[in-house]
Amino acid sequence: MSEKIETIETNNDTITFEQAKKAVKSMTLINNFLFNYVMEDEERAKEVAQIIISAVVGYEISVDSAKPQKVFTGSDKGKHGIRFDVYIDHSRTVDGEVSSVYDIEMEDREADRKELPKRHRYYSSIVESKLLSSGKFYETLPDYISITILSYDPFLAGDMYYEAKTTLISHRDIEYDDGKRYIYLYAGGNYNIPSGNTHGNVLAEMVKYIVTGELGENPGEETHRLSDIVNNVKDRSEVTKTYMKEWDRQRIHDRELTEKVTAEVTEKVTGQVTDSINSLNSILIEAGRFDDLKKATEDKEYQKKLMEELLHKENAEQTVDIQ
Repeated sequence: MSEKIETIETNNDTITFEQAKKAVKSMTLINNFLFNYVMEDEERAKEVAQIIISAVVGYEISVDSAKPQKVFTGSDKGKHGIRFDVYIDHSRTVDGEVSSVYDIEMEDREADRKELPKRHRYYSSIVESKLLSSGKFYETLPDYISITILSYDPFLAGDMYYEAKTTLISHRDIEYDDGKRYIYLYAGGNYNIPSGNTHGNVLAEMVKYIVTGELGENPGEETHRLSDIVNNVKDRSEVTKTYMKEWDRQRIHDRELTEKVTAEVTEKVTGQVTDSINSLNSILIEAGRFDDLKKATEDKEYQKKLMEELLHKENAEQTVDIQ
């Protein structure tokens, strides 16, 4: 999920409270800033996670804990760590053992499409390394279900529902259940939610609301509740003020990045021009063309003409020699 906050056009380098409030009001839940804020409060995060997960799996579940911006470090120093948008523990067993863990991701950057499968593979490997306590049997390892809601089609098949699982390729009729599921939900896709999911219509409506912010004519209770939660968060002045700070931080970051890139490009171009001038001077000196050398230092157009004539000729000769 992209970390960059979407900025809005203003007439100067600052954003007013009213401008920020309008920007927040226009956001949908797939927006990184808004989703993070909605999930910032754990009780609110648990309710939102429960609404979404229940619709995805097709039956009611209870969420024990929801940790926004959950970070897992790599397996060793220097290894790549991960950060979930929200990480959920869900306990169903009598003795309190966690039987399933979930993560919910909001994905709004189409440039990340190609990396989705391997990114989720890495995410699951890091999570699983933290779930099995010493002395526990592998069969106690909780199921891991990753849910990603997207504003773009992740696999370009034009459908709403995609699910990936580990399979036994040589014997497809034999179930290979390692407890991992990756579910991708594309709001703009054709309805193809499995018939076994009795919450299918609710899920389709909910995914579209998360991405577009629009409620259907008769929204279900779950989606309506989700909308109430989101609107309540948007109406809070502290959310607008936080957005103003993030907007300013992003503006400064963008300006510094622009300055850095400009400096790097200038340095590179300057170096290339210097090299070209030095090469031209060397050619003129070796050819004894000192009058041309003097004129080139005084007349930039003449210098440019000599570069095009002599450096192009030298490069062409080098190409012939190589061949």
